[in-house]
Amino acid sequence: MARDRPGFFARLPLPSRTEGLVILAVLLVTAIAVGISAWYASTRTPPVFDPPDDAAAPAPPEPDARAPVLAVYGDWYVSGTEQGGLGPAGWPALVSERIGAEATVPHAVAGAGYVAEAATTGDTFPTLAAGAPEPEADVTIVFGSRNDYQVPPAAITAAATQTYETIRAAAPGTVLLVIGPAWTDAAVPAELVPVRDAVQAAATAAGATFLDPLTEGWFFDETGLIAADAISPTDAGHAYLADRIEPVVRGLLADEPGLDPAVDATEPPP
Repeated sequence: MARDRPGFFARLPLPSRTEGLVILAVLLVTAIAVGISAWYASTRTPPVFDPPDDAAAPAPPEPDARAPVLAVYGDWYVSGTEQGGLGPAGWPALVSERIGAEATVPHAVAGAGYVAEAATTGDTFPTLAAGAPEPEADVTIVFGSRNDYQVPPAAITAAATQTYETIRAAAPGTVLLVIGPAWTDAAVPAELVPVRDAVQAAATAAGATFLDPLTEGWFFDETGLIAADAISPTDAGHAYLADRIEPVVRGLLADEPGLDPAVDATEPPP
């Protein structure tokens, strides 16, 4: 006799014995599968990734760029005179400002040369280099000198070589820029050309960069750059020198790692 089933279940047909066994088997298989999955998850060891032996190590951080250091040696074309170029108006200060360099005090005396002695101090370029070393200089400039016009070329080359060796002994990493003697117009005295050649020979042998104001015609076609004494650059003359020297210094610094020459808005002359 069938039992009464309440409510909704009263309308559902009862499964047959065979259907009940099938349902029971499905439930049993499902329970076993769930149990096996749980056991596998609890006993499974996660894989460990071992990087290859040749995996590249992370690169060290780049050091912060620093301002370059500029050192200068020479005569009154470096030191300036009462006619122009003193202190911040001088081309060494102007070049340093334009490239954001840490400027050192220019080591220069009027009347000095590689061999010629300054009347006031007896200094020459070799004594200036020896007496005022700049070991931190990234670029060192030596400018001149027309004061050597009476000196035999061989003596100039020897003194210039000594000067460059002294500078590099104090600052082995410095880049050397040598600027030959300058004149104030196109009427260059014949005696000055051998001076230029002697300085250039020493600069070339030392692996320095050489600038030749005589060949490039510095001051030749310009007015207002030289004072009434016909020798000394004015403030405008020092700005003119800075226009010609600064791009060369910037180029020398371009390949030096860790330096950050500032960008200057001044457009260099053609």
